[in-house]
Amino acid sequence: MIKNLMCAFSISMCLASQIVLGCDVNAPPDTSPLNTDPNLHGVAVFLPLILEQADQGPFADLIKVINKYYPEGKISITIKPVKRIYWDIINRRADFGMPTMKLNELQEATLPTQFSHEALGKVTFVVYSNKNNIIKKTDLFDNQKATNLNIEAPPVNWGVPVHAVIALEQSMKKLNAGHLDAVIWAQEEADYEINKLHLNNIHREYFNDYPDMFFMSCSKRGDFVNQALSKAIKAAALSGELQKAHDKVHRSYVDWQP
Repeated sequence: MIKNLMCAFSISMCLASQIVLGCDVNAPPDTSPLNTDPNLHGVAVFLPLILEQADQGPFADLIKVINKYYPEGKISITIKPVKRIYWDIINRRADFGMPTMKLNELQEATLPTQFSHEALGKVTFVVYSNKNNIIKKTDLFDNQKATNLNIEAPPVNWGVPVHAVIALEQSMKKLNAGHLDAVIWAQEEADYEINKLHLNNIHREYFNDYPDMFFMSCSKRGDFVNQALSKAIKAAALSGELQKAHDKVHRSYVDWQP
């Protein structure tokens, strides 16, 4: 997952010559001049408790730690609706988006964006089902069972058929009422909805851990930003500060039931 940093931040022509390894082969070519502005601005998804404001909270503190190891410029974020975030990145209106998870290496080649070379940490995903119809992880990979299940999850290739979650709160309500078979989602966000809505008819089971990533456009600017951010992330990780900050954003799986 982690690619070597081939060039120093200051050698902009070297950054420009890097091949975009992680982008959809059908991504449009980038004919614009290389933008080497060291100040990097990202767009972020609103997440209850951990990413509600751009300047305070667990995710904002994580950005501050990475900023500490980025002396070349300043890293900043704006919180926007999820659809706008992907539009901004694909149309090269923002330098990076956050957060997202990386399922595997093959996933990246199907996307119009690229992942950061370095991960921020791990994010735990959980299978949520109804207590009257418990769905286990093994059920999801039983082809005979999975094809008959109504599952909502982030719209990526999980290896099982899913419908996209439009609003997590509504998905969790439907699951609690028995109108869905399962929801696959990040632990902290889904657990927040369970507690906020006092849902007591839901069963939890660990699904998997995935790298927690930034993502950028498939462009010369995207390559430049990826190299710059990844260098800072790697330095923050080596200091030990990145892990401490990320632990406040995403914890390891917590085994409990509503």
